[in-house]
Amino acid sequence: MRKRILSGNRPTGRLHIGHLFGVLENWKNLQEQYECFYEIADWHVITTKTDTSDLLENIIEMAIDWLVVGIDPKKSVLFVQSSVKEHAELHLLLSMLITTSRLLRNPTLKEYLQNIEASQITSKKRAFDSFSEAVVSKFTDISSEVSTREKNDHIALLKSKLKDIFLEELNHHGIVDSEEELTYGNLITYGHLGYPVLQAADILVYRAHVVPIGQDQLPHLEITRELARKFNATYGEVFPVPEPLLTEFAKILGTDGRKMSKSYNNTILISEEPEVLEKKIMTSYTDPGKIRRNDPGHPETCPIFSYHQIFNKENTEEIAVSCKSGALGCVECKRNLFGKANDFLTPLREKRKEYEKIKDTVVDILNEGSKKASEEAKNTMEIVREKMKLWAS
Repeated sequence: MRKRILSGNRPTGRLHIGHLFGVLENWKNLQEQYECFYEIADWHVITTKTDTSDLLENIIEMAIDWLVVGIDPKKSVLFVQSSVKEHAELHLLLSMLITTSRLLRNPTLKEYLQNIEASQITSKKRAFDSFSEAVVSKFTDISSEVSTREKNDHIALLKSKLKDIFLEELNHHGIVDSEEELTYGNLITYGHLGYPVLQAADILVYRAHVVPIGQDQLPHLEITRELARKFNATYGEVFPVPEPLLTEFAKILGTDGRKMSKSYNNTILISEEPEVLEKKIMTSYTDPGKIRRNDPGHPETCPIFSYHQIFNKENTEEIAVSCKSGALGCVECKRNLFGKANDFLTPLREKRKEYEKIKDTVVDILNEGSKKASEEAKNTMEIVREKMKLWAS
């Protein structure tokens, strides 16, 4: 019997070449060796984004890209997370087995808090400025109100009034709703804090044996492993403790030299039209040290060379030598890349256009996959309920 894999993506719409070479190529190969469950994790989207107006469209767009690159519904189960309600049930039960302090040590959460800290500081500065102005305007009223009181009572009331004004200003600027939120709690939602538990439920509800991840993601999987061990020790053996399937995911640079990400607006889509593809490549960031054509280049730090390594492997050695010697100019290098990249992406682009004509079929594929996933999840939850001695209707 083949071992089982669970992996997934948050639906953010059409995928880029970072997804293709960083994840999807690996998924395609894994489905030949494992029983694969691939999840469109729509509930995970709303842990950090409340606007769901484009969610349904993004699910379809991402599913099309999966199919285009070779994720085969005859070999793998493709499904939508929210279609399988057992994820939510197991999430609830697992949440009873983990402490808040453990979730606060989650590396991804710490990174998120650090990333938003700057914007929060700016918001707080505005609130403090507004608070100062409010204090000046209110001070006279407060003083007259307590003019006949004893000094200590005066100070106590003054502090109380100023505190109320301060909280009012923070609330007005959308920073906190109450005094209790003056700490980190105002930066994250309950759902965001607990998303690793939902992630654990995603994996454990299918009793997956392995999870394909990169070395840097090991701490994230460890929460799932801890919960599996804790449940098994508390209620009896149900879940395999999932092992990491360490994979060297390709790190694809964006057109601006940073990590390729939609949030940076530096992506090249799998479905990019030729004219857009050409514009993105020709305006891409290149080696800042190579100002003139004959200047020696540094291909190891240039996004264009990294794209040649993907789309033009057979010529990368020659390109590197010519770039370093100054014989190859950046414009010529980009033009050569566009031809190779367009040749590679054209069949994928054409295949996508065919799927766009039959979106109902894509929906049927996801619905069928969700039924298969639901059957497996129901089997798991029957065992879970029995082990936990829960009411069975």
